[in-house]
Parts: sequence; C-alpha cells; structure tokens
Amino acid sequence: MHLFETGNRADPDASPMHAHSWELRSRVLHGRVANLPVRTSPVRDGEEGATHRVFEVFSGSDGVDEIRPTSLLVRSEPGPAHVSAGGETYTLAAGAFHATALEGVEPAATLVHGMSIPGQLDLSLGPLDGRPRRTTRRLCDTAQTVRSVHTVLRRIDAEQRA
Repeated sequence: MHLFETGNRADPDASPMHAHSWELRSRVLHGRVANLPVRTSPVRDGEEGATHRVFEVFSGSDGVDEIRPTSLLVRSEPGPAHVSAGGETYTLAAGAFHATALEGVEPAATLVHGMSIPGQLDLSLGPLDGRPRRTTRRLCDTAQTVRSVHTVLRRIDAEQRA
C-alpha cells in the first residue's frame, strides 16, 4: 500500500523523477493520484543541453537507499499528467521515468503490485553535479500498517455512502 498525504515528503532533497526496476500496476483505493511521465534522451560527451544526471538507487530492506551517480547525462521533458481517481487502475512499465504525486488536497491511497524485470535497475534523475548520498525511507511497523489500512477503509466506506 502506498499512502499519499499533503506535505509529507520523507526526503525533500530526493528527486521525484524515478524509474522502477519492476512493472507497476496500481489500484487507487481513495483520493486522486497524478502520474507525470518524463521523457529522457541521452546526451553525448561534450554535447549541450543535459538537464539531469541518472543515478542508480540501491534499496536496502532496512529502508536505507544508496543513491549513486552514473556517468549518464540526459535531457528530460515532462509529458502530460495522467490523473487516476478512486476505483481506477494505472500501470507503469519498468524503466519508465515518471513522477507520482497527490492530486488535490485530500490524502490518497493505492494498492501496488510490482513484478520484477531481470536486468532492470532502479533509477532516479538528479542534478548534473549530484554526489552520492544516502536516504532513509519511513517504514511502517505492523501496528502502523493496520491503522493506515483501517483509515483508508473508513475513507472508502464514507465515499461510498456519500
């Protein structure tokens, strides 16, 4: 389950533009979620116009992510946003750069199913002069997960009764 809340960004320095090593199928349970595709094209050595450096993301089971710059520079351009509301499902291909955000002020929740694709890497777009760094994701324990699921179910129930 992925929860989206206003003003609750775990790492304000983290780039929202990323690509998963897995195919994603996500069902919006509550609220509205916007996906913004990001088109990238490689920039050759000495060529002008690079907007971002590609970083590899190595995620530990403890919630610690190692974010390491690669030598690959790209030019990126956002595509049109696609908004999905409660009851809708969206998919994203492995390796597709995108940014996902809450659409509106109401919280949102999605149920995510991912299928790993051999040979794909978790990637992020960052500053051209970016350095290696480490970030920690907030992981929920069992009690927090149960509370979150109950909150989402109450919201879904309230929406259906309205």
